Amino acid sequence: MQAMTDGYDVAQICREGHITNGAMSTYPSRTKAHCPTCGAETISACQSCNKPIRGAYCFFHLGVKQVNALAKTPAFCEHCGKPFPWTESRLEAARDLADQLELDIPERTLLGKSIEELVRDTPRAAAEAVRFKTMVEKTQPWALGAFKEILYGVVGEAAKRMIWPT
Repeated sequence: MQAMTDGYDVAQICREGHITNGAMSTYPSRTKAHCPTCGAETISACQSCNKPIRGAYCFFHLGVKQVNALAKTPAFCEHCGKPFPWTESRLEAARDLADQLELDIPERTLLGKSIEELVRDTPRAAAEAVRFKTMVEKTQPWALGAFKEILYGVVGEAAKRMIWPT
């Protein structure tokens, strides 16, 4: 396993989004076939384009290799733009939850579009965060917390603060 040429190592992440090794070439002994947290298979390359998943940033300081920890699991491949399996899994779970809410078909469709924008963290995310929170709060009292469990790791920071302020 070789480090990426831009100073970043290659990450190994399970299909559910748990980081198992943020620096595979630096720490090859830490690689795992399956996640110790959930048991899912691990990957180190995008399933769409087969390019390596960007891991921890590595640099030399006073002749010693330093490795910054990989703090956040990426949601999309930086090479082809496709969502990683853990992002797809969260989107699917959020859509399933949205289908359980007492919303009519147009509202459910609008909620689904809001979820997509929140995960993509586009300029529309702030408006979609307001729409999402308004729609979800008018349904079931447990719904906003359930969506937080599913989406919190893949929603942009600004949208998180708007939807779940505490």
